[in-house]
Amino acid sequence: MFRFRLSVVIVISFAFVLFLGMALYWGSIQGARYLQRSQAAYEAFDQYERLSQEANRHFKQRMDRLITDSSTAAVGVESSKNRLYEAMQALRNSAVKTPVAGSHADDWSDKPAELERVAHFTAFLDASEYRFGEIERLRQQGDHKMAVQALSKFSEEEIDGKFQPLIDAAIDAEREKAGKAKQELEDLVTQSRWTAILASLTAAMFSLTSGVFLLRGFRKPIEALMKGTEEIASGHLDYRIALDTRDEFAYLASHFNQMAQELEVQHDKLRQGRAVLEKRVAERTFELNGLNEELKRMDNARREFLADISHELRTPITVIRGEAEVTLRGQDRDVDEYKDALQRIVELSMQLGKYVNDLMFMARSETAHFQFNWSGVNLTDIVTNAVEDFQVMAEECAISVSLDAPDASIWVRGDKQRLRQVLFILGDNACRYSTPGGHISVALWVVGNEVNISLSDQGIGIPAQDLERIFERHFRSDNALYTRDDGSGLGLPMAKSIVEAHGGRITVTSTENSGSTFTVTLPLISPEQDNNQINEKN
Repeated sequence: MFRFRLSVVIVISFAFVLFLGMALYWGSIQGARYLQRSQAAYEAFDQYERLSQEANRHFKQRMDRLITDSSTAAVGVESSKNRLYEAMQALRNSAVKTPVAGSHADDWSDKPAELERVAHFTAFLDASEYRFGEIERLRQQGDHKMAVQALSKFSEEEIDGKFQPLIDAAIDAEREKAGKAKQELEDLVTQSRWTAILASLTAAMFSLTSGVFLLRGFRKPIEALMKGTEEIASGHLDYRIALDTRDEFAYLASHFNQMAQELEVQHDKLRQGRAVLEKRVAERTFELNGLNEELKRMDNARREFLADISHELRTPITVIRGEAEVTLRGQDRDVDEYKDALQRIVELSMQLGKYVNDLMFMARSETAHFQFNWSGVNLTDIVTNAVEDFQVMAEECAISVSLDAPDASIWVRGDKQRLRQVLFILGDNACRYSTPGGHISVALWVVGNEVNISLSDQGIGIPAQDLERIFERHFRSDNALYTRDDGSGLGLPMAKSIVEAHGGRITVTSTENSGSTFTVTLPLISPEQDNNQINEKN
């Protein structure tokens, strides 16, 4: 059975891995031990070096103190003595420290010799203090010659003859221990390397042999199964796999053939049902697409209608409210002033009614065409009245408004309410996007057969890259979106449509963060033309 052969290969491979892991673990433990021994030897080496340096420094300062008899030397003797005993104490603590559990026997065998050396150093330092004390007493008694002779003898016999050889022997011993630990570590690395190489070669040979054996056992069944899956995937459900073995692959091929037979039966049934279903789905899809397009069109018309209502009704309502508030504010006014204010409110209400009728007509007809009542209109009066309305809107934003227009009448052919609507759109934008304390200037002048109306503000301006797009429906520049988020991008497209319907044009110049100037140009007519004749031509 293929599973049994595969299990044997897995078990043997696991044994190889386990053996290699145990060998690596043992090698790491031994390496850590040798490394610890080497590190301890080098630490002891450093401590002996420090002890030697501090002892020599202390002995030299004691000799200088005995020879020069200076107070500065006395302070240095005490300081060097403290450092010497600190170094001795550190060496003593290292010597008496017990090796960790599981340490090698060599770590314990070196302890007696190390403790004996520490004891010799301690005894020598105690004896040196006694000898220096005796020499100090000879000096204090005035026998300088004897003191110098005793100091010279102590330096030659004790320091150079006993202490220095003892230090050198200790340093050599620690150096030998460190070298031995290093050599043992190198031997361990070599041994581990050969062990890993042999284990790897054995594992590689076994893996190659077992791989070839297993590959020969399941290559043919796998190829037969793969060919069967390819045939079934290609739609040949009548294909059957033929295997003469008695292992798992034969069992799998038998069930595969049974599955292919059942799939062939189900495929025939599905083919018949799918044809009927596709026909029904196609019919329903066509109906749904039509309904979906109709819903999209109606939804777009609804949104545009609501946007037009909110945009077109906002400005006249603001002016009506402003006119009423200005009229009611302050002291009682004359009857003529009230009548004049009410007359302006009536005109604005009529304009509102016309806006509502247009919007309702647009909603019903689902087009953006406007209705116009053509006549000869005095553009001077329209601009003058519009500027008065601007002043009402501008008061809320602390913006001043000025007008530069001739006293004479200027006649054009057009719709009075539509032209006023254009001025409302431009004035509303100027008030909305001007900075508080700014100024809006309106000018009216005639050039040849055309009349120009310009409206300049000191607002946020329009970026240069957006000047060609501001008359597109629903477009708003980035700085306008940042300043006010309640706009719809409908005003300027509507204004352009109205101006072009009057045979004119609208242009704009702007500098970002400085302001914008909109100019409306309309063709003139002679004031003697009769309004009825103009209507008859339409």
